[in-house]
Amino acid sequence: MSRRIVVCGGGSAGGVLAARLSEDPSNFVTLIEAGPDYRPPEETAPEVLDADQIGFTTHDWGYSSTDEVVAADGSPTFGIVEQGVVPVLRGKVIGGSSSVNGANALRPTPEDLARWTALGNDRWSWDQVLPYLKKLEDDPVGGELHGTGGPVHIQRFTEGEGLRPVMSAFLDACAQAGHPIHQDMNGSQRLGAGPLPLNRADGVRQSSAIAYLAPARDRDNLTVIGGQTVDRVEFAEDGTTARAVLLADGTRLEADLVVLCAGSIGSPSILMRSGIGPRKVLDELDIPVVQALEGVGKNLRDHPMVYLTYEVDADAVGELTPPLQTVLTFSAGGPEGAGDVDLHAVVLTMEPGRLLVPLVIYRPYSLGGMEIVSRDPEAAPRIRLGLFDHPDDLRRMVAGIRHMRTIMESAPLQKYIKAEIWPGPDVTTDADVVRAIREGKNTCCHAVGTCAMGGEGTATAVVDQTGKVHGVEGLYVVDASIMPDIPAVPTNTTTMMLAERCADELRSDT
Repeated sequence: MSRRIVVCGGGSAGGVLAARLSEDPSNFVTLIEAGPDYRPPEETAPEVLDADQIGFTTHDWGYSSTDEVVAADGSPTFGIVEQGVVPVLRGKVIGGSSSVNGANALRPTPEDLARWTALGNDRWSWDQVLPYLKKLEDDPVGGELHGTGGPVHIQRFTEGEGLRPVMSAFLDACAQAGHPIHQDMNGSQRLGAGPLPLNRADGVRQSSAIAYLAPARDRDNLTVIGGQTVDRVEFAEDGTTARAVLLADGTRLEADLVVLCAGSIGSPSILMRSGIGPRKVLDELDIPVVQALEGVGKNLRDHPMVYLTYEVDADAVGELTPPLQTVLTFSAGGPEGAGDVDLHAVVLTMEPGRLLVPLVIYRPYSLGGMEIVSRDPEAAPRIRLGLFDHPDDLRRMVAGIRHMRTIMESAPLQKYIKAEIWPGPDVTTDADVVRAIREGKNTCCHAVGTCAMGGEGTATAVVDQTGKVHGVEGLYVVDASIMPDIPAVPTNTTTMMLAERCADELRSDT
């Protein structure tokens, strides 16, 4: 029996889902993307293809957070569109954020999935998701933990295989500070430093558009529509069965199944405009309530970040690309600290004479939220990331900055580092460091959780473990918004895994 499936959002999840569901010729899949739909590489914006391009905003929704930032002279500006405003960068292009990100391919850990199962999602254990992580990979490392021949090619720069001298020196400095060095940072050992796994091939960022959609383009049962914003979902006369998707221009697409893949900002926005969300928000905007779900837009989690900035010897550093090759993952307690990974650091060479060290809290306790402020699908929602709201996030970032200073000032990097620019050598006391963090705080743009999976009736739950929205029929959410807790890694690979697994669930849901 044939099904008409409308997938709303062509990003990390939507591209995967549309490609997988259209493998079944009985599924007629329409994929809607608000940004441009680039098809052949020669017609694609060069920055979207180039994996060395990081932090550009030519294909972005233009959202920002209401987090308070007291901007100060000298605060890091990389990734900042407007000084003193925290951006909420979201890719607006086929491939979504997977087309504009840093191509970081770190995978979720068993500990991450244990947190999901502890929240009642017993179908998302490590053993259950590992086959899907392997399915999406083409990782030359191979072995029991890795897949080969999957859609997403994984590359690592190693000694003798393209690792730049300044990156090698960073690993030496990490080792001198007591951190173990691993050649596979997606292996069984996660605390330590090593080559960063990247989803890139021949310098091309392996987005969902490149890795999944491109091979599926010629299928008669797959239609991709770019440049169209989804307004809302329309329901049948019974009031609870999704039957169509309405676009901002008034176009109506009938569907037997609707899947929202618009991300942690877009998907809850569509739900609220469709009458699914917190009753107070819906009532204020005079939106008829289809299903009151208080968790829609709540439980927003992101990875807070600061950019340590250094003046370097440009001649010693040499070429700037690839700008990202290595990573350090560590506990706030330092190399001897017990417990989970809660901090990541990488080194970035984005401009001559400067070296950036993004330092990230990867196990944040702070929470945010978002809500729509208008029924207009083109109106930006109100977003608050809540970065560093929890005092323990601040405490761990202070500890992380102190530890990274030790590494960056050590002998292996003396050839390259000339001076610390931010926070700056005069920032020494804990109070000074906290003040600098508040002035220079930023985000990794890894928002999750705003349509969290969980048991029906629980506080933040919006969807069940298959992505089906509670209380209605024929409507699913499959993207980073359904993660019940944020993984201690960049979220792109985890999102693709979610889509791979949910595609299997939806294929069997006939």
